[in-house]
Amino acid sequence: MSVEPTTPSAPPRPHLPGYLSAPMQRTAGGMGRFSYMSGNLVSGFFHTSAGRYQYLLKHSIQQIYFTTLQSWQLVFFIGLALGILMVVPMVSLGFTDIDMLSSLISKVLFQQLIPFLTAIVAIGRSGTAITSEIASMQSQQAIDMLLLQGIDPHHLLVQPRVIGMILSMLLLTTWMIAGAILGASSIVLMVDDAGWLQVMRACASMLTLKEWGLTALMMLWFGMAIGTIHCYYGFQSANAVQTAMNLPKAFVRSFLSCLLVITLFSLVRYG
Repeated sequence: MSVEPTTPSAPPRPHLPGYLSAPMQRTAGGMGRFSYMSGNLVSGFFHTSAGRYQYLLKHSIQQIYFTTLQSWQLVFFIGLALGILMVVPMVSLGFTDIDMLSSLISKVLFQQLIPFLTAIVAIGRSGTAITSEIASMQSQQAIDMLLLQGIDPHHLLVQPRVIGMILSMLLLTTWMIAGAILGASSIVLMVDDAGWLQVMRACASMLTLKEWGLTALMMLWFGMAIGTIHCYYGFQSANAVQTAMNLPKAFVRSFLSCLLVITLFSLVRYG
């Protein structure tokens, strides 16, 4: 009686435990969906007709109005308070040199705190509104209706919000810088003969073309990160429960993204 030779079986593949594989699958799936939306968003800028340009312009202006014009007082007041809080301790310690104060304001406020605080204001005020708005459309099946009509919701909904957020970050940062200069100048005026114009000129002299370019580029990344992340979590919310769960996730992801960006830019500036 002949015995057929048997081929050795392949060793079993190692499997991750369930408590590890499920989170990794969810993370990979989320990264894939986010990457698809981001790529689709970028490709849409290269396939835009004349009518779409008008739509982008109109709704980008609406986003700028909501983000910038309705919150410029808050941003200006924050900048004013930052300028005062930055100068008062220095003056109380006897440091009243205009050049030194201007250098400190430029490096700490203009390049670090003001861009980051502006991003936090934009996240809390506009980012959460974007997530809630798209989540509401998702729950009412408005996104499905756009798809049935052959309209890409990423092009229609995400593009104007990202563009508006980028431009709003630049405008809000400018407002907060103006408030900081006014607050710092007010304190210096009380203890020295220097005035607003002198402090303003001293601060402006510290902001070289390279610094302005790095700050503008940082605001560009902030606006893209905030707009894209909050739109993504809006699309992932199909009902009120998921919206309530995704709102804090979007806030934390945007916050960490901005923190990472400003850390990298600080290393470029001072590294």
